[in-house]
Parts: sequence; structure tokens; C-alpha cells
Amino acid sequence: MSVLTELKRRHVVRVLLAYAIAGWVVVEVADVIFPGLSIPSWVGSIVTWAYVLGFVPIAILAWIFEWTPEGLKRDLGLAGPVPNKNSIAVLPFVNMSDDASNEYFSDGLSEELLNLLAKIPELHVAARTSSFSFKGEKVHIPSVAEKLNVANVLEGSVRKSGDRVRITVQLIEATDGYHLWSETYDRTLDDIFAIQDEIARSVVDALKISLLGEVPTVTETDPQTFALYLKGMYFTTSGEPDKFDNAIGAFREALERDPDYAPAWSGLAHAYWYQISYGVPDKSERIEKAFEASDRALALDDGLAEAYAVKALLSTSFDGQWSRAEAAISRGLKIAPGSAQVVIQAGYLARAQGRLDDAERHLRQAIALDPLNTTGHIWLSMLLMSRGRLDEAVGIIEQILALNPRRAVAHQLLGRVHILRGQAKAALEELDKEPDEFWRRYGMNLALVAADRQDEADAILQQLIEGVEGDSEYFQVAESMAFRGRLDEAFEWLELAYEHRDNGIAEMMTSPFLRPLHTDARWPALLDKLGLRQSTR
Repeated sequence: MSVLTELKRRHVVRVLLAYAIAGWVVVEVADVIFPGLSIPSWVGSIVTWAYVLGFVPIAILAWIFEWTPEGLKRDLGLAGPVPNKNSIAVLPFVNMSDDASNEYFSDGLSEELLNLLAKIPELHVAARTSSFSFKGEKVHIPSVAEKLNVANVLEGSVRKSGDRVRITVQLIEATDGYHLWSETYDRTLDDIFAIQDEIARSVVDALKISLLGEVPTVTETDPQTFALYLKGMYFTTSGEPDKFDNAIGAFREALERDPDYAPAWSGLAHAYWYQISYGVPDKSERIEKAFEASDRALALDDGLAEAYAVKALLSTSFDGQWSRAEAAISRGLKIAPGSAQVVIQAGYLARAQGRLDDAERHLRQAIALDPLNTTGHIWLSMLLMSRGRLDEAVGIIEQILALNPRRAVAHQLLGRVHILRGQAKAALEELDKEPDEFWRRYGMNLALVAADRQDEADAILQQLIEGVEGDSEYFQVAESMAFRGRLDEAFEWLELAYEHRDNGIAEMMTSPFLRPLHTDARWPALLDKLGLRQSTR
């Protein structure tokens, strides 16, 4: 980035111009008023010299600080990475419809545009989780761009009424708020796909990006099917477990209308994944349905990177089909190497297989692509713990809490670090702050063992055992047994975890609490059974 560009971004020229005008007015007023007030002429000279000499400190302050809606703030861009000029964040479009329930449409359209732009290899696009974290806020474009490390921001609004839609879009250069391009589309829903394609082409033209290939286009279907698909995505990404059935229902309804609409099959697979991860009684049946949906999506469109990501996630979490997971994530990375969703699953798979260098590389890349998504931070902190780099793990966990002070698991992770350091008292104090009941109990059970308060620890362990429901949490009981040195029971619970397709199995190779099992003859046999030793050779 040139000095001229930085001066422009930091508004130094604008500040100096304002100072020059204001100072000139003060000097002129002093020149007129001071004689009438019998003020010595040398005082006027001091005012003039103060005005002239003030340019230097004002320029320095303008370079270091910036005015934001929150007040005067230090410009952290001085120390931060310089964003690629071909980088962009797509903020969630504002729902301007009279009907508030149309929010699913404005959110969905924003996400579809983000996914479309992300298919352009020459364009760096901030991931959805990070971009959508600003939803509902009064955004300050330079601040948003700094947090997401992008040079440009796309924002807009959607007004939907019946089969008519008005979409207003503007592309803003983040350094100075300059509008590179803007457009308003008044169309029918039949034109919704053409509008998305036009916006993508306009962004490429406005940023003057030289493409190696053609601008990607969206997968088309009828407007009603598309609306149902957007509704399914809206419920899926809500993070609310009671909405996942609504998501599945919307995707199913969309597929009844158009059985060949690949994005809806991929969305259905993701909805099942979220539902499974929050716990359901018929877990195995839903896992199979999720696999079927991802396979159907890829049979219809083998270029859907998100479908490969969920297929790899399912294989890693639930059935230990490592070759299937590897093939899916390899293809996903080839199609969309800059997709945070794909990259983070690559890190998850590598960590599960014990390929720790690969895992760390992928997880750090995922955080760079999606800096406000705490999932990547959580997985990276756990990886660092397994590598004995506890100070680094603490730094990552502190980033999680800075992003979301109430994030489930974060305090439990800090508690784990204290346990590994032999600081049982500090671990108990930290775990008392954990908002998630299960993770608080699980961590307390380990910390009390470390504090040599065995009876209390065993009472909580018994609660964990009694609370095991359906097909989850077997793995955490196994860790608890191993940490106590009750190795026979630990192996029994790991066998149950494998039998019940507990996704904790993905932690086998990296859990520090399973280390007491590593010298037991049964450990390599179990790894062979799970196909893990073969995949890490």
C-alpha cells in the first residue's frame, strides 16, 4: 500500500484541510479583534506561529487516530496486516419489506451472493459467520473492514412484496467510504438469479479484477423453490436447535418442487448435521439421511464445495471412513481453496487423524478467512493443548472470550489448561464461569480429581454417566476414567463411543486426558480398529 493511499485511508489530508481553514479563521479574527482590545501585537504573532507549528502534531494525531461513531480510536491498521485490494466482505442485506418474516429472504440473498463471489479465485471473500456478526448493528465501514481485513464492503437492502422485489446494492471502498458502484434492481422474482449474476459481474468490473476464467453463475430453479431453500438456510444457520426441524421441512418442501436442485440437497445435509450435533434420539438414521443428501447433491453438481465439506465432516465425526473424508475434503479444497467452511473441515479431519502440522496450518488459515467465527479458535486451542503449547492455547482462548464472553466451552478450555499445568484451584475457579452445564460438570469432574477431592469428583462423574443420552457423551466419560487411571473402564467407554458413533472419537488422537492409555497394549489395537494408525503412517 502506498503512502498516498495510507494518507487517504487515515483521512490525514481531510483533517489538515479542516485544521487549515479553522486556523485561518482564528488568525484572521485575532488580527481584527486584538487591536481593539489593546492586546499587544506580539500575542497575535504567537497565535500565528502556533497555528503554523500545529500542522505537525495534528498530522501525527490524524495518522495515529481516527474518528469513529464510537469516538476517537487508535488506528490499529498501523500494526495489522494490509488487506488485499481484491478482498471483500458481504454484509447481511437489510430487510426493508413490510413483512418482518421476509428477513430469511434478505439474509439468504446476501449469503448466496457471498457464496457466488467466493467462487472467484482471484477475489478474497470474508466468510459468512464473520460478515453476518454485524447483523443488526449500525456499522462503521472502516471498522468492519479492519476487523475482517478486507479492502471493500458490499452492502444493500431488499424489499419484497408478492412476486416483486427491489434490491439496492452498493460496493464501498473501505479506506475512504468511496462508492465504487451502486445499483437498484426493480424486478420480479423470476429475475432473481439474473440479478445475482449481474451483481457478481459488476463487483468484478468495479474492482478491475483480471479473471483467469469466467465469472461464476448461480444454480437456477423456480423462484418458489429458491425461496424455500433460503428459508431452510435461514433456520439452519440460526443456531437454535428448535429451528432445525423447520430447516429440514423447508428443504424437503423445496426438493418436492425441484428434486434436482443440488443446493437444497446440500443444505439438507447440513441441517441434519446441526441437528445431530445437538443430540437426537434417532441419531444413526439421521446420519444416513445426511450422507444420502450430500451424495445426492454431489451427483447433481460435483462442483458444490459445501457438499464436500459436510460429507467430510460426517465421515470424520461418525463413521471413521477416513478415505471417504480425505477424498471429499481434497476435492472441496481444489474447488474452493479460500472457503473457510472447507478449510476448517480440512483442519478438523487432520486433527482427528493425528496429522498435527497439517491441522494447525488449516485451522490458522480458517481463522484468517473467518476471524470472528470462534469454532476455528476452539479447535486450534485444543490442538495446541495436545502439543503442549499451553501459553499459545491460552492466547487463542482469550481471543474467543474477547469475541464472545459467553461462548460455551471457552471457560472449560481454560480450565483444561490449568489442569494440565497442575493448577487445580485455578481450574475450579475458571470452570465455575462456564455457562454450559454439561461442559462445566465435565470440567469440574476432572479438576476435582486433580485437586485430590475424589469423592466429589466421582459424584459428578456419576451424574455424567446417568446423563448419557442416546448416542453422545460416551467419549467424555472415557476421558474421565482414563484421567483417574481406571483404564479398563476407559477402554470400555471408548468401545461404546465407537459403537454409538459418538463424534468425540475425532478427539482420540489429540486428547491429553487419554495419555494414560497410550502405553497399554490395547491402545494400538483400538487405533487399528478405528483405522487411525493406518491413516497417520
